Order: sequence, then structure tokens, then C-alpha cells
Amino acid sequence: MNKQCIISVLSLLTTIFLFVACDEDFGEYQRPVYGAITVSPKTVFPGDSLTLTIPQKSKGNGIAQTTYTWTIKNIEWDEETYTSKDTVISVEDNYDGFGKQDPQLKLLLPENCPPGYHQVTMTATFSVYIGSTLFDKVNVNGNIKVE
Repeated sequence: MNKQCIISVLSLLTTIFLFVACDEDFGEYQRPVYGAITVSPKTVFPGDSLTLTIPQKSKGNGIAQTTYTWTIKNIEWDEETYTSKDTVISVEDNYDGFGKQDPQLKLLLPENCPPGYHQVTMTATFSVYIGSTLFDKVNVNGNIKVE
């Protein structure tokens, strides 16, 4: 074989290798399916720390930037207006980049948190990088019982 032929074969093999190496199969976009919000510990009092977790029944795919917005209703008491206020906390992560973890929030209840049931809504907003969907959103609702 002459030098020209060897260079042509090597060039062809390099091109094929690069094509195959770059042709990753990312699959299709899939939204996660969430279960019910869990509260740990189950019994909480004003001033306690707790963890809210939402287990996934099935994992999503093709999701980059994710914002989890947690809204806890009537959890703070405003002494000036004598009304309760909501708490809203946003947490951002890279869903696929962080191993498709379950959404979780660690929260310290205010000392003046009124007892009773407090509605929790977690809204997950996804930035999608596969297919024609650019953004997607899903809500999960639950409750915290404060003794």
C-alpha cells in the first residue's frame, strides 16, 4: 500500500469513529411522575426542622435546568396585621446532571407557626433539551400538620 492509500484509510476510519462517538442516543423527553409529598419527622411543632420529599414513581429524561418552587400556606403569623402569610422557596438544579434526584426541601418552621394543616404546593418547572418541548411544568400538592 502506498502512503496516500494509508492516509485515506486512516482518515476514513477517524471520520467513522468520530461519527459513532458523537451519535449518543439521548432518547425522548419524559416528564417525571411524582408520588405524594412526605414529611419527616411526621409530627412537627412550631420551631421544628422538617424535610419535605417527593419521591418519583418514574424518572424523567431530557431535562436540564429545573426550578422547584415550594409554597407553604399560612405558615407565618404577622403580628402587625394579625394575618397568616405564605412562605415561598425556590430551589434550582440540573435534573439530569444531578442524577435525577427526588425534589427535597429542608425547612425550619417559624416559632409563631399556627397549629393545624398547612397546604404545600411544589411546582417543578423544567427546561427541556430533547425534542420539540422547550419548557414543561408539573404541580404536586400535600399538607404539613403542625401540632
